[in-house]
Amino acid sequence: MKSRVLIFTLIFLSFVLILLVMPPAVVIDMSGGSAVNEPVELDFISAPDILPSSTPAATPAQQQIPAHESDRIPEHTPTPAPEPAPVPVVTITISAAGDTIPGGCPKALSYNTFMDIARDIEDMTYFLQNVRHIFEEDDLTILNLEGVFTDETRHMGKRFNHRADPRFVEMLSSSGVDAVSLGNNHTEDYFEKGYNDTLEHLESVGVAYFGNEFNTILEIKGIKVGLFGHLMWDWLADERIILASIEELKENGAELIIAYFHWGEEYVHTPNQSQRRLGRYTIDNGADLVLGAHPHIVQGIEVYNGKNIVYSLGNFAYGGHANPPDKDTFIFQQTFTFIDGMKQDTNETNIIPAFISSNMFRNNYQPMLATGDEAERILNRIERLSNQIVN
Repeated sequence: MKSRVLIFTLIFLSFVLILLVMPPAVVIDMSGGSAVNEPVELDFISAPDILPSSTPAATPAQQQIPAHESDRIPEHTPTPAPEPAPVPVVTITISAAGDTIPGGCPKALSYNTFMDIARDIEDMTYFLQNVRHIFEEDDLTILNLEGVFTDETRHMGKRFNHRADPRFVEMLSSSGVDAVSLGNNHTEDYFEKGYNDTLEHLESVGVAYFGNEFNTILEIKGIKVGLFGHLMWDWLADERIILASIEELKENGAELIIAYFHWGEEYVHTPNQSQRRLGRYTIDNGADLVLGAHPHIVQGIEVYNGKNIVYSLGNFAYGGHANPPDKDTFIFQQTFTFIDGMKQDTNETNIIPAFISSNMFRNNYQPMLATGDEAERILNRIERLSNQIVN
């Protein structure tokens, strides 16, 4: 019994001792009231708000982008370098053919046969219909007009005086012919009247002309193409004329210069010394291409200092003979390339073999392209004649 009393006494004393040792909780009244003994109310605050972070503050570059799109910091996108403008490339394809005589000499048989065919023709594309597609697809077609368009009947006292009814000028304009050379020995057959009539009729259908006193510039695809031509039968005088023509064309801005000469000897297959000298002189002084006619048959082609001298293109739509025994001819094409306005040193050519008539037994004044073995024969002939040209 005593032991139980002793145990209870020890428990009671321990409890009293605990109460005496524990301090009371105090809440401070900020309104100025006295301290009141009340239970403690703990306000839990998140640790990051009160504890220093072990991670340093983000630098401006590391700060997060705001959530709202309108508040975003724009990203820096480098401005791409502008692409270089494409370099302009211009190509100009020239087609050239030989002696063209609408009509002919009224006192010759050929004139009558021409008129027998042409009298009732209303569609002037008849004459060049077989080559028209070539002339319309190129950039410049040039022929040698060896005659006049006039009703004038007074003429020079020559063996042959070539003229055509003015309506036949449409055979040129209707088939893609762009320019004709007047620099030959028949443009003045009917004196000044016939010559001026021809200029007027060519202008009326939009066909350009050059030769003699006319040095002509045509603008094609933005390139100024200069054309000149002369009757070449006097070395010294001809050299002066050539130089003056080229200088005039250059002074007027010509970027490409083409000469068309009437020279050489009739029915001779090789160019003579005068042709070779004048052709090379023309190239040496700035021409880019030299064309030739008058022999009435084809001659060879010389490549001189990278440029072409076509000594004779032969006949083409030729009213000067009812049935010439040699009907071979060709269309000479050359394509000139300009890059950024600068003419390139290229020599892209195309020789198109043809006949002056689509009838092999007579002249129907309707040139026709050669095909097959005949085309190969004409090409071989031109190559052979070209190889025969001597220095």
